[in-house]
Amino acid sequence: MQRIEVSHRIEDGMVTYPGLPEPRSEVLLDYEASRARYEGGVEFRIASLHLCGNTGTYVDSPRHRYRDGADVASLPLDRIAHVPCVRIDAGADRRIGESLFRGLDVRGKAVLVQTGFSRHWRTPQYLSDNPHLDEDACRYLVEAGALFVGIDSLNIDDVGDLARPAHSILLGAGVPVCEHMTGLASVPERGGFLHAVPIPWVGGATFPVRAYVVV
Repeated sequence: MQRIEVSHRIEDGMVTYPGLPEPRSEVLLDYEASRARYEGGVEFRIASLHLCGNTGTYVDSPRHRYRDGADVASLPLDRIAHVPCVRIDAGADRRIGESLFRGLDVRGKAVLVQTGFSRHWRTPQYLSDNPHLDEDACRYLVEAGALFVGIDSLNIDDVGDLARPAHSILLGAGVPVCEHMTGLASVPERGGFLHAVPIPWVGGATFPVRAYVVV
């Protein structure tokens, strides 16, 4: 059994999306201070991490787009844990349309769209002109029965399109969205199972995941 990492690591000060707060960690109890509290040389480290839900590789729940949508705590596990997946190479197209998916069996599967854009992660080039799914592609994936859609890009929508049709269509149909994935070239086209589970945050709209594919 092989496990393929498809998520970015989270580090202090990293930028995931322009204008959103950067993650910040704080040590609440360090090893030296903890030794005074315990016996026999026992020591611990306790820390907190302050971050925006849209940090690193994260999953959007319907609540991200819709006020009455399911939050991350309510996402069905059959959509985010051990979901059979298909990996699709988008090539060099910035706008990814329906034709890329037509004829593929995506029913009951997580669809992982490989654009190669993650190679620009944490560079200025990553923050604009992102590959994205268009409206027709998203409608097709919903009608074809996809359970989950992920992409290795800044956004599943064109960041220049403030109507955000991809988010609206997918999340409106209860399909979780995962952005900022990476390493998708190592994922087989068929035969893998995706795990991308956020913490059960009641009221949370979006949260980071450690996403991986089991082969």
